[in-house]
Amino acid sequence: MKSFYLKFLTLSAIFGLVSWLHSSPQTTLWYFEIRDSTPLWDAMTRLGKVKMNVLDTARLYDVKKGQELATQGFTTNFEGKNTRKVGAHPCIACHTTQPEYTRLDVLDAPKRLQYADSLDLPFLPGAPFYGVVNRVYFFTEDYQSKIKNEEAVPLLRAGHLDLRKAIQACNTVYGQGRELESWEVESILAYLWTLQIKIGDLGLSEEDRKDIEFALEQNTGNAKAVNLLRRYYPEVYPATLAEPQAVLVRKKTSPVMNNFKNGSRVYKQSCLYCHGEKKYADFALDTQKTTFQFLKKNLDDTTSRYSIYEALRFSPLSKGNRTGSPHFTSQRMSDQQIQDLRFYIIQMATHGQEAYNYYKNQK
Repeated sequence: MKSFYLKFLTLSAIFGLVSWLHSSPQTTLWYFEIRDSTPLWDAMTRLGKVKMNVLDTARLYDVKKGQELATQGFTTNFEGKNTRKVGAHPCIACHTTQPEYTRLDVLDAPKRLQYADSLDLPFLPGAPFYGVVNRVYFFTEDYQSKIKNEEAVPLLRAGHLDLRKAIQACNTVYGQGRELESWEVESILAYLWTLQIKIGDLGLSEEDRKDIEFALEQNTGNAKAVNLLRRYYPEVYPATLAEPQAVLVRKKTSPVMNNFKNGSRVYKQSCLYCHGEKKYADFALDTQKTTFQFLKKNLDDTTSRYSIYEALRFSPLSKGNRTGSPHFTSQRMSDQQIQDLRFYIIQMATHGQEAYNYYKNQK
């Protein structure tokens, strides 16, 4: 009987401890372990940051349909019928779905170009879709002030703080497309959530990770932990709508000032991505000498839509735009990279494929 009583007390103590642990705020209401696979937003909201770009599960949506809308420009609706194309080109004509560099916080154009070339990824005008749901701003002041179109400006302003409206604005203004239906927007948003940042993507230092884990365990120092996480990825991509360099400035190229290989990278990863076999453009480009001669002839014609400067720098609907092509901001492609592209075009127009032998030792 005594043995039974002791066992009863022991079991009662164990159940009591378990009950206390389950009712303890520190262990159940707060404790949260992060792993490399943990979504960034899960950690952020646990630390008290308000979650943005939340998917509305009460709305009609489908992740696969959203992916098809973004990658091919059409899908089937919920009645099984093909939708109309979203616009002149799908989202991936301007946006990659992969990280653009080994570190998410590095936005440096030359590093991104080399990385894109090493993995044969496109080098595109739009910020990557990877991690877009983790951002809080979408159209900077330049987008709102330099667009000379009364219909476009309200759309861009509305989309600055609202990802759903940013999707609508991007498709209408830059994709030259139609207004998306509610379920299409929600489906695209659902697809974008599959591209959200994970903790392992951030490359946290050991010290910062310990501080973040401590905050999550102890519910203290939360603001500091949030700010530590924010250092490792961009919440907004800076964007400056620059005008083309003056003709006298752009004409100054040489093997000392310009890099043939980098120009080749820009042509391959940017120009040919859209214009190769007219994939996303109505003007075809290739690597024939005659094509480069045509481009060279139009380099400094400020009235020609075939000038790389007009095509790369002027934003659709902005003052001076003569093309329908999406623009590259200064951050997405630097003036130096455009000058390297110019140098590459001139050399290919003059020497053809032999130009690669001339500059094979150029670093």
